[in-house]
Amino acid sequence: MLISKLINRIRLIREKKEPYLFWKELLGYEPKELTLYEQALTHRSASRNSNERLEYLGDAVIGLTVAKVLYELYPKADEGFLTRARAKVVCREHLNRVCHELGIDKRLTTGSPVKRNTENIYGNAYEALAGAIYIEAGFGRAEAFVRRTLAGKESVLRHLVEKESDFKSRLLEWGQSRQKSIVFEQTEERYDSREDKHVFVYRVLVDGIEAAQAAGHSKREAQQTAARKALRAAR
Repeated sequence: MLISKLINRIRLIREKKEPYLFWKELLGYEPKELTLYEQALTHRSASRNSNERLEYLGDAVIGLTVAKVLYELYPKADEGFLTRARAKVVCREHLNRVCHELGIDKRLTTGSPVKRNTENIYGNAYEALAGAIYIEAGFGRAEAFVRRTLAGKESVLRHLVEKESDFKSRLLEWGQSRQKSIVFEQTEERYDSREDKHVFVYRVLVDGIEAAQAAGHSKREAQQTAARKALRAAR
């Protein structure tokens, strides 16, 4: 009986200690308000005390931090380039990916009606986490976290910024230069039960004529793929 109680006590100590160790390693400092960070990973479907307000704050923290990083990295770039570059770094796909890389996705709390792979909940949680860091530890700590996790290695950041991935913008610029009407039209939205994901289908109309069509697990993915196909056909 005594051994059993001792084992249970050790187990409870470990369970209480584990979240603290996780957050300390992730954040790079000793957190005091663990409930604040747990709130950052709580979707509104699970609790009224969700991460939405922290997400709003974190969005501003991330935007300013990335703007500073790019300003330093590209000293001769104009405002237009820096604005487009920032959009690439803070796009939802990149934030979602970083969330998975950090293991934050495994600790996300959602309600039963929400699928855990629902579009954007991971990137939203990353934003909320940045907001929580700002609340407890100030902008300096929050900026350091974003620099380390989102805008860390210069080579990786340059590759992300400089690769030609915004096919939709390129297609719209192509159409404007040739006085052609470019329209993106959603034709279908369905749920793929095998992959537990939503599928969106978009087509591109050039002067009212379909130039390409594509599917994706997000609206942006479908639009970008359709735009890439349209650009390829226009060459």
